[in-house]
Amino acid sequence: MPTVLITGCDTGLGVEFARQYAADGWRVIATCRSPDNADATQAIEGAVEIRRLDVSDHAAVEGLARDLDGTAIDVLVSNAGIARPHPPFGETDYASWRRILEVNLIGPMKLAETFVDHVARSEMKVMAFVSSRMGSIGLNLTGGSYAYRSSKAGLNAVVRSLAVDLGPRGVCCLALHPGWAKTEAGARVEVETSVGGMRGVIHRASRHHTGTFMTYDDQPLPW
Repeated sequence: MPTVLITGCDTGLGVEFARQYAADGWRVIATCRSPDNADATQAIEGAVEIRRLDVSDHAAVEGLARDLDGTAIDVLVSNAGIARPHPPFGETDYASWRRILEVNLIGPMKLAETFVDHVARSEMKVMAFVSSRMGSIGLNLTGGSYAYRSSKAGLNAVVRSLAVDLGPRGVCCLALHPGWAKTEAGARVEVETSVGGMRGVIHRASRHHTGTFMTYDDQPLPW
């Protein structure tokens, strides 16, 4: 039975990742900031283990890794993130920006460093990071969203470097854009479609795809 570790399973994409992997017979380690309130995740049938984790709490990340010592993690899905608020220029909330960077950028790096041995000992050896096309500098034609854009652009840079550094260990590192998934009002892409597409990209990936930035529907994005 392959194993997947998914962060941010309290709501939205994380719940759907857990649901789809469990439905396919995987062992799912679903992490949540508040497991007691993660009703949708608790309702998933299958081999699902719910663990408490805030990815900005480095001691907690290390503790989970120790608990899972010896476990081979085929796919690590770094999904936990903060998308809002997006204050305009001149109204920047710097405390909020720091929190976004802690969760969206530094947290995923800590996950990679802490769980690399778990992933490297698996058969698939994939680290997938949920990014956003808003992290693409080349596609930024509308400005704004300084905190969120910078966190995802930074994440993309981290993924690219991880691909180089972890290549000798056979670990494939991917940055994935989920589309404008219907986790918020006005969005267009069904959550099931977004997650199913990202899982397809993950499972088609080989060493030759490491360090790439892809949409959920398998299209490359510019950095």
